[in-house]
Amino acid sequence: MMRQRVQAIMSDFDGTLVPTAKVKDPKTNAIPNELEAVLMKASTEIPICVISSKDFEFLKKKTSFAQVLSCMMGIETIIMTNPESPRTIKKSLLKIDRTIIQENSKALQDIAEEITSNKDFSNVTIEYKHTTNGMLAGLTVDWRHLSDWSYLGEAMRHYIARTTTTLRKAPVPADVYVQEYSTHPFLDIYCTECNKGQAFDIVVSELADVGVESSGVLYLGDSENDNPAFRKAGISIGIHSDSRLNPKLDSSYFLGYRDLPSFLMKLTENDYLFTDELIMDRKI
Repeated sequence: MMRQRVQAIMSDFDGTLVPTAKVKDPKTNAIPNELEAVLMKASTEIPICVISSKDFEFLKKKTSFAQVLSCMMGIETIIMTNPESPRTIKKSLLKIDRTIIQENSKALQDIAEEITSNKDFSNVTIEYKHTTNGMLAGLTVDWRHLSDWSYLGEAMRHYIARTTTTLRKAPVPADVYVQEYSTHPFLDIYCTECNKGQAFDIVVSELADVGVESSGVLYLGDSENDNPAFRKAGISIGIHSDSRLNPKLDSSYFLGYRDLPSFLMKLTENDYLFTDELIMDRKI
């Protein structure tokens, strides 16, 4: 039976703290009040961190409880001042040299413009992701607002594969990184190879001075891009927030989205001692 003291909580944002279907709705893309309240309470006692495919500009207003924001799958990691005080950036870490981001920013912009000009993808939205100093470092190509996810997803994946292959063969090659998903209705393109396992290691390193070790981290996520972090965390919980999604997750436990607030509240009441009893009766 698992018994592990939780030293820190790390979580994905899209599909984990906010259901996948609601992320693009401006009226509902905030974390629900009940869940935010328990995260705020926990943040006064242990570090709460977000590891996301989103950039800092998106996350900063939606995650007031977070001490660390690892953005764009770890390309940029932001350490914040105490959540109880006016929040400011304490430290910003870039995974790669700025020149690489600058060199591949044009390729990302070209991809975005090609998709926008293609009439077959007129209903697709593109989210531009920037570092804190304004460099374009990633894109999300998104069709979750449409009723038919599967057809467009297959066409888009083939299109992006052809486009990135062409970029690699150009006179000035650009090697961008594509993160695909088996059932999620979007894909991500970044200026460099990245994954949440690397992001996890960066965050743990930054929290080492307060005694956080990988074995004491509880990680929450909902998609394949969380698997590298699931494999590193001492406690890994896959969150299920949409019946249309069925990704293969490497988490040790599973939890329905609606049960996440009550689980976290029970964890805080148990003085952050995780046991199987806290979650097994909710396993899906």
